[in-house]
Amino acid sequence: MKKFASYLIPSLVASLLMSMYAIVDGIFVGQKIGDSGLAAINITWPITSFLQSIGTAFGLAGGIYIQKLKGKEELKSNQIKLTTIVIILILGVFFGLMFYFLRTPLLWSLGATGTSYTYAVQYLKIILMGSVFQMLGMGLLPLLKNSNKVKIAACASLMSVFTNLGLDYLFIFVADMDLAGAALASVLAQVISSIICLTAYFKELKGISFKKEDILELAKTSIAPFILAFSYSIVIIITNLVCKSYGGDEAVAAYTLLSYLSYILIALACAVGDSIQPLFSYNQVQHEYKENKKMLMICFSISFFICLCVSITMYLCKKQLGDLYNLSNVASKYYNDGLIYYVIGALFVSFIKVAASYFYAIDAKIFANIIVFLEPFVLTPIGFLLFCFSFKLYGVWVAYIFVQATLFIVSASLVVIKEKKIFREECNLQY
Repeated sequence: MKKFASYLIPSLVASLLMSMYAIVDGIFVGQKIGDSGLAAINITWPITSFLQSIGTAFGLAGGIYIQKLKGKEELKSNQIKLTTIVIILILGVFFGLMFYFLRTPLLWSLGATGTSYTYAVQYLKIILMGSVFQMLGMGLLPLLKNSNKVKIAACASLMSVFTNLGLDYLFIFVADMDLAGAALASVLAQVISSIICLTAYFKELKGISFKKEDILELAKTSIAPFILAFSYSIVIIITNLVCKSYGGDEAVAAYTLLSYLSYILIALACAVGDSIQPLFSYNQVQHEYKENKKMLMICFSISFFICLCVSITMYLCKKQLGDLYNLSNVASKYYNDGLIYYVIGALFVSFIKVAASYFYAIDAKIFANIIVFLEPFVLTPIGFLLFCFSFKLYGVWVAYIFVQATLFIVSASLVVIKEKKIFREECNLQY
């Protein structure tokens, strides 16, 4: 249990910090601008998320590759570190320029119109100018963690959160820069994180490898982490468009706050599962199936308890949260209508995310991918089709609980199927 806690607690703290980083802009923007500013941030978020997800994915891919080389080829291991960083830099420039020149049709397609479009352009321009740092700041963290530099990675995360917090106040309120200030604060926070991470890595960045097999290995390994990191943003894109069509910027602003709260709960549930992944993987290799089953039940219990406590706190503080983000009366009504569904949905999320992490850890990738792909590509569109035609905007909130409840049933069924298969394998080993 002590070993379990040593994995769990740092992961929970790191996830909480990263979720704070994602939502802090909204607090300042809501107080300064209101519904249109919140709508603009949520509409542009998938673009920021795309950049950060690529950085994270290649950082994880590089870390995994380095672990494979550990103790065998130290020189090549160091080359892969620099290769990963250079690839992230190249992709940062490429996607930054591409999205910058396509920003107008891109924002229209994401639902930005009128005032929210004006604010979205302000925000997105700065984010794309700093696209390299958005990707590098996120990509270096998993690289450091896989190089046994967890404390430095945690320090970089902490510094980026406090930098973003301080600069948000300075740029948005003191300098009166509105959303451009929020974007600049985010970029500079990632610059600070990148500098801290690169300083820790500087002596190890010796040589570079652009061999075909190394590039292909990094690209191939990055696909699954990218999909996992970006999948929730696909849900945000779809939901923003539906909210915009039924309730305008006020509905998108309400959903912005609900998605922030949901993001915190998802991050905490993922942290519980992700923290114990190394132990799951080790026990699977050692055929310690009973130990894995025991740990899985503990993970489900801890995740459920954490999500239950946090979601109840969110519901009890719903007025204070609405005031914190300065929602208008109309947006507050939409938010209050939807909150109960997101609170209940959190209980399903607590199981779903742990199950997905468990499947990835024991190399049951098909089961994990079923869970990850179902929500954005199948269940969310079906949920909106089923409920929004009849209930309009209220159907968006009903669809959310439908999606999470269905995912819970699917996840639970897959866990039972996998456990039965493991039990048969265990019996074969005994005989």
